[in-house]
Amino acid sequence: MLHNHIFHAIGLMSGSSLDGLDICYVRFQYHDEKFEYEILQADCIEYTDAFRERLRNASDLSAFEFAKLHTELGNYFGKLSNNFIQLHKPEKIDFIASHGQTIFHQPLSGFTSQIGCGAQIAAQTNCKVVCDLRSGDVAYGGQGAPIVPVTEKYLFPDYKLFLNIGGIANIAFHDDEKIIAYDVCAANTLLNYLAQQKGLAYDEGGKLAKKGTIIYSLLDELNNIAFCKQTPPKSLGSEHIYSDWIPLFDKYDENIEDKLATAVEHIAMQVAKTVNSQILNPKSQILITGGGALNAFLVERIQHHIKIKAVVPDTLTVQYKEALAMAFIGLLRILEIPNCLASVTGAKKDVIGGAVYLP
Repeated sequence: MLHNHIFHAIGLMSGSSLDGLDICYVRFQYHDEKFEYEILQADCIEYTDAFRERLRNASDLSAFEFAKLHTELGNYFGKLSNNFIQLHKPEKIDFIASHGQTIFHQPLSGFTSQIGCGAQIAAQTNCKVVCDLRSGDVAYGGQGAPIVPVTEKYLFPDYKLFLNIGGIANIAFHDDEKIIAYDVCAANTLLNYLAQQKGLAYDEGGKLAKKGTIIYSLLDELNNIAFCKQTPPKSLGSEHIYSDWIPLFDKYDENIEDKLATAVEHIAMQVAKTVNSQILNPKSQILITGGGALNAFLVERIQHHIKIKAVVPDTLTVQYKEALAMAFIGLLRILEIPNCLASVTGAKKDVIGGAVYLP
């Protein structure tokens, strides 16, 4: 039924680092019993500082203001999608898949909340919209995260290990029978928080961190954060970064370069602890994507600590892998193929996740 079938989709991703909205226009084809993809166009629309702060503080809003922001953000995502469509004039759009902005992620309490109303996006763009991708998995007792590994399984079959460094670093191990994936630690959300104290949106290439000196007492505290010692499956919400990671940095008076160097070393050590605990073929490679893959110093420190080769793919895949993943997860939802895997999240079963809004 799917042989040589071609789909065109737009993926929207707004991650925990709050950099902006990633928009990715992708062509998918099912050919020779596998899915293939090509990113045709992609943009990142940066948020203003004021809007970024509004999202960062959304967890403190009243119920009324929270519901209002959910609608406003969906409307905004719809308008940004229209701007993208008008600029690039894609030949066809079968659907838009939107992750939304995670505000609360509390799977142990039975819920996860990604705002950015899908109905608003559908109304603005006149396109079919797939959204609310995590709630189904959480309803079946899963962590609702990570959700990208299903994309890795189908689109990157030549790799067995994946590291995504976004606002949160997460890792996936693929074998023939199952996928094990989970969040590792805070990443770009933490690094960006520190860089912003120097008036920068982020530490480009890790240049500031490279100038710094590790604060070993802080590094020890970071490596002993309770989440870092939990066994998987486990997932992290941005609210945990602000409650568990950032206060540790705020109590130190050392300069930002030293704090960044310490944060980078912490991330590299946590990734290495996870990777090196696996029994791996020495010729294995780990594919690194997400914004953090463009942080050359962070990748260098990860490579220093791990026992296998780290590979960073083409820039489009690095920067837009999560938006690509949302588009693909949306495609699986449309095709009614499971897109949340129980072996990854701990749910009672594989789940076909996502709500669909028709224009």
